[in-house]
Amino acid sequence: MSVIKDPLFNEHWVKFNEEKWWLKSELIELSPKNSNKWYLKSIIYKNKRGKIVNPPYNPYFPVYFECAAQKKPKLNQRKREAYSALADLYYKKGLFSGVNLSPVVDDLRPFIWKNMLVTPRYTYHIDLLNYEHNVRSSVINKAKKAKEKGYYCEVTSDFNAVIDCLKSVEKRKKFSHRIDVSDMKSLHDSIGNENFVAFIAINKDGVVKGTWVRIYEPGGRVIAWAAGIKKDALKDGVNNLLGEYSFNYFKEKECKVFDFVGANMHSVASMKEDWGGDLITYYNIRQRNFRNFVKEFYNHTLGQVLIADKI
Repeated sequence: MSVIKDPLFNEHWVKFNEEKWWLKSELIELSPKNSNKWYLKSIIYKNKRGKIVNPPYNPYFPVYFECAAQKKPKLNQRKREAYSALADLYYKKGLFSGVNLSPVVDDLRPFIWKNMLVTPRYTYHIDLLNYEHNVRSSVINKAKKAKEKGYYCEVTSDFNAVIDCLKSVEKRKKFSHRIDVSDMKSLHDSIGNENFVAFIAINKDGVVKGTWVRIYEPGGRVIAWAAGIKKDALKDGVNNLLGEYSFNYFKEKECKVFDFVGANMHSVASMKEDWGGDLITYYNIRQRNFRNFVKEFYNHTLGQVLIADKI
């Protein structure tokens, strides 16, 4: 079975989440007793009470599943056994908040059987090696428009400029990344240039107008982490130029998949789908309690799912 290397397993990324959010990580390794029929690895984070929590802006709990079985009956059985063992662990430790499971996890029945709330969420995965064949022409035209206006992109370590762009979108959309210049620099210095990159778009006057910040694994997966375009540049095609530039950058690193990390809000779904990726389902897992019961009932009654995207 095909396995794509996941940057969310990176030890420096894990350490950043521990130190920034005052959490304790735990490497989970599960397999049958006295057998190598399957193997599952994951990272969880715990608060001071030992309960499982999802760090802010950590998009998923990464999951690696390995199994030698080729025939569907055995493969499905061993997936079920592995995810049942993971669900048991979650149940015993307790979920303090909802956590997002990696899209690798495609059998959620063991979590439902443990009486947990399971909510589908959506993202787009871009095939980086072939994205030019799938992207909508309007995306390329907007990137071309930005170039004609004098914009260009580059990789940067000027995190003051990066944070300035992030603050622009925070003000516009009324939220906070809760990340400052020292956080960004610390993560960059620890994780290294081969796993962390910040792109900026600069106008013809030399002013930074947009940023994309990504973590990635060469030869593996790219995770969208943070992005921001200044208001006066929103209609100039800057976001499209950053996308085109970064996708070509990751192709050179032989990365396989770009994960947009969320396509749940109507306001961003069309922008992300224009890049021609596959719509992928991932799942949020919650402990069943009165508060979540009320939310579940409300969502079911109105046919709504209350989800927040990070752009």
